[in-house]
Amino acid sequence: MKRPTVKRIAVLIVPFAAAAAMLGLAWLVLHFVRFPPCPFLTYLHIYCPGCGATRAVIALMRGDVLLSLRENALILFILTAAALYYIEYAVRVWGGSFRFSLLHRSWVIYSVLALLGVYLIARNFIPAIAPI
Repeated sequence: MKRPTVKRIAVLIVPFAAAAAMLGLAWLVLHFVRFPPCPFLTYLHIYCPGCGATRAVIALMRGDVLLSLRENALILFILTAAALYYIEYAVRVWGGSFRFSLLHRSWVIYSVLALLGVYLIARNFIPAIAPI
């Protein structure tokens, strides 16, 4: 049996340690920091791409996925994409050749970016997808 290298061990430990550290940091920030209002919403009366992101993270920390999607769908999208790329990297480090080929096609990337642009504009006009 092959002995695990430092890189292989790090692939297993680092993401969970980083997630635990971020949860702890998020808890500290949410309890002891007061955020200023969004300048886009305050002065222009439009939702910026980040509007609702803090509430979306709080909802995810509480386990409420639907509320997180309602507040800002970008958070779950970014987390899902990061998880898929991490799986690819971890498999490659452990000697496999697995790849999500759809993630690396340019038309998919441009389509997703276009949909995200439409979402960011539409959330200013459709109350059902605007943050609460």
